[in-house]
Amino acid sequence: MRVSTNMIYDRGVGSIQQQWKSILHTQQQVASGRRVLTPADDPIAAARALEIGQSKAVNSQFSVNTGYADDALKLLDSRLGSAGDVLHYVRERAVQAGNGALAAEDLRYMATDMKAQFDAMLALANSQDGVGEYIFGGYRSQQQPYSGGLAGVEYKGDQGERTIQVSASRYMPISLPGSGVFDKTLVLGMESVNMFGALSNKGEMNPGPSKPFAVSAVDAQSVRQATRYQIEYKQRDPANLSVADPASPRKEYVVQRLGVDGKAVPWTNDDLIALGWSNGATPPGLALPTGYSLSTDRTTITLNLDPTLHIPGTPPTTLNIDGLTIDIPDDPVPNPVDAPQGARLTKDEMVDGDRFEIFVPSTNLLNNMAMFASALEKPGVSGMTGAVAFALETFDAGQENLLKVRAQIGSQLTETEALTSLGGDLDLQYAATLSGLQDVDYADAISRLTQQQTYLQAAQQSFMRVSGLSLFNYLS
Repeated sequence: MRVSTNMIYDRGVGSIQQQWKSILHTQQQVASGRRVLTPADDPIAAARALEIGQSKAVNSQFSVNTGYADDALKLLDSRLGSAGDVLHYVRERAVQAGNGALAAEDLRYMATDMKAQFDAMLALANSQDGVGEYIFGGYRSQQQPYSGGLAGVEYKGDQGERTIQVSASRYMPISLPGSGVFDKTLVLGMESVNMFGALSNKGEMNPGPSKPFAVSAVDAQSVRQATRYQIEYKQRDPANLSVADPASPRKEYVVQRLGVDGKAVPWTNDDLIALGWSNGATPPGLALPTGYSLSTDRTTITLNLDPTLHIPGTPPTTLNIDGLTIDIPDDPVPNPVDAPQGARLTKDEMVDGDRFEIFVPSTNLLNNMAMFASALEKPGVSGMTGAVAFALETFDAGQENLLKVRAQIGSQLTETEALTSLGGDLDLQYAATLSGLQDVDYADAISRLTQQQTYLQAAQQSFMRVSGLSLFNYLS
């Protein structure tokens, strides 16, 4: 084969450039610490490294999300802890209110304190996080969840729980709807609606379960929450009844209801229609059942037990008001009976002027706090007996609900801790795998670099020798 001078130069330069290319590649590996600089270096390792790198990036984002979730849960736990402290304090005050030695002025001072604690609890229920979102508003995080005050509080949020993804299959709630924290603290029913008698009552009838005078049924759907009912029994002495007016009332129950703030709440047409007091006309008109009457200002309902309207000796008589079914004694043998005025022949179950009080709690803890504050400021007919019992029952239910919610938050905090640890382990595992796929072996790379430098020098020297061969060197 004929070898031209151009071929010698081209081949020599090509060899030198190839050696330079090898040296440059190895030098880049040493400088970057990466064995695979391009997918062409190791297609399988490059593809695997890309997959693991993506998984590592996702895991890093999950770790960041877990940190956000942990911070949000700790804020929730802090607010719930503060709410528990407030509730513990007001419960202690409720126990103190049961001290019969306290004067009315002392109770008013306690009412002022209770109102301040109500404001503190309302502020906690409307807590915001660092970016101004309400943590107890559900999905409506931009809207204040609780509005109102001592006259009644209303929840404006929804039932949603905002979540954040902390793993491939786990979406962790980082907020709670207020309805699950401050509402739904108890179930309205026979156990939570109680009746109490006044200490000044002279009759022998004490209200209570399995007695003729008791709340025998509660319709949770139609019952009016956070309401006190004041019931007074009126019984005229038969000896004083006018002969000219034999149909005048002999016995009757007068019922008044008080709202959250302790003020009388009139019965509206809608309230009375809900009781079935409608004549079916359009617009509906009132048709009071036999024996019932309504005061002019609509603040009291009276059940007349006149013998002409009711069969004596068939206790209990049923009083249906606002979703409550109340069994009331008829007391068929009033005292005195055909006896000289002032004589006492028997002990009456009910005596003229006996008064009773029913406490219907709210499922909302805030309303129950407001209701107790009003009971301290304006005690009902049962005095502090009913108010304290009501407060202890509702506050204990609220405390139990808070503890249940805090237990859930504590469980989630434990989970975030475990996820943080697992994320760190995964990150180390991904890093180790990527290192095995991508990182250069410096001993091998430096050895190759030295070897390639030797090859380059040999190529350069040989090129110099070959390019120096010429017949002109032999001419003289």
